[in-house]
Amino acid sequence: MQYSDAVMDHFMNPRNVGVIEDADGVGRTGNPVCGDLMEMSVKIEEDVISDVKFRTFGCGAAIATSSMATEMIKGKSIDEALEITNRAIAEALDGLPPVKMHCSVLAAEALRATLADYYRRQGHLDRAAELLAEDVVKPVETPETKNPLHWSDFGRMVRVLNTAYPDVEPLDLTMTKLFKMILQLPGFDDDPEAAGEEQLEKIQMAWHEVRSG
Repeated sequence: MQYSDAVMDHFMNPRNVGVIEDADGVGRTGNPVCGDLMEMSVKIEEDVISDVKFRTFGCGAAIATSSMATEMIKGKSIDEALEITNRAIAEALDGLPPVKMHCSVLAAEALRATLADYYRRQGHLDRAAELLAEDVVKPVETPETKNPLHWSDFGRMVRVLNTAYPDVEPLDLTMTKLFKMILQLPGFDDDPEAAGEEQLEKIQMAWHEVRSG
């Protein structure tokens, strides 16, 4: 797997690693079952992010995207920071392999969780809830989606995902969200913890290839 020089730099020399003890907001995202975990903490002065730190447990791409995300938001206003997308993070790193795009989504979600915590502490609960609101994507039910489905049914699982979620771009999903979407398929009948990040990445890439035609 080929990584850009920028990815390798932020992996080998990550910026802003650590914890802000008196943080104004702390956010965590990820799932140990699915792979990467990220924690972000910020200091905010007059609606500007004056300092930011992160801790990430995961692969090199997860660390690099976390590092780049913190560099991109430091010194930005809250509104400016929220405009930074996962694809902007990936572009700032001169691209990511498609199989690792989910790491940039994780970083963007950690930012939203952190700022939601900031608003919660400030008493702005509606704004916090808005940032944490997750787009609930319900699967389209077809005869095939209702048939028993197991992790070992790799090819059929990819086909079912493509049918059940016709409007979803696979590369815009974190492993946690992909995991949840698989579990809510009507026919899924297997041990949720029987699959890890590697298998989920393979499913995501195969689905992306099918979707791309």
